[in-house]
Amino acid sequence: MDNIFWTDTHAHIHDDEFGRTIEEFINEAKESGVYRCLTIGTDYENSVMAVGTSKNYKGLYAAVGLHPEYADIYNKSVDYDKFYKLAENEKVIAVGETGLDFFYEDNPEKEKQIEVFEDMIDIACKHNKPIVIHSRSAASQTIEVLERAEKKYSNLKGIFHCFDGSMEVLEWIKGRSFYISYAGNVTFKSADNLRYALERTPQDRLLIETDSPYLAPVPKRGKKNMPAYVSYTGKFVSEYINMDMAELSKILEENFKNIMGVSDTWK
Repeated sequence: MDNIFWTDTHAHIHDDEFGRTIEEFINEAKESGVYRCLTIGTDYENSVMAVGTSKNYKGLYAAVGLHPEYADIYNKSVDYDKFYKLAENEKVIAVGETGLDFFYEDNPEKEKQIEVFEDMIDIACKHNKPIVIHSRSAASQTIEVLERAEKKYSNLKGIFHCFDGSMEVLEWIKGRSFYISYAGNVTFKSADNLRYALERTPQDRLLIETDSPYLAPVPKRGKKNMPAYVSYTGKFVSEYINMDMAELSKILEENFKNIMGVSDTWK
């Protein structure tokens, strides 16, 4: 276990809906070889909480942003500056999660989601930080926004979190500074499309996550997810792509450092 090192690149542990504590998460994580976590904001107040929590723990970092499901609460004249200022914090290593979600009909209007996404990209690039992308039933539109952004920013980079298996996205990231992050659902019996994508994901663009408290991987499926469980996803991925677990751990660590530029742990 000493040569295995996992990072949970996407979790929501600063506001756990089940009342679990950060100390509980960290202690459980250490037992499983998980030594770093990125906790993700979903709106402004939630992002403030993520930053405040991350300040108290080495190896815990924050991302700040507005989830597309909450795009209709965004007031550009007020909220842009608030997010911009919050993203300056040294414990904030990414902007997000943000992006586009057209899965549900009652989600905010597409134009409003795009406005928020574009503004979050602007903040990320002005701070030279990656964008954490939520893209659901919106691959083509997400790419369109990112391609427009490429014309404005030479430092655009990011992560497609909880990747949905889109071949269009996998093809698009080639030659770009974007990474693909797989959550616990890649272990689900029904997720053949994710495993098909996993086989075709460049190893130097691969990351894993929990999206805690959701999507706990097999054999913990149905339980309340936590950063410790990213180790099960790591084990599954190593076996599925026929790679030694220690080697995969090393590759994932290098990928995380390359996109995020940090190396502190709680080990």
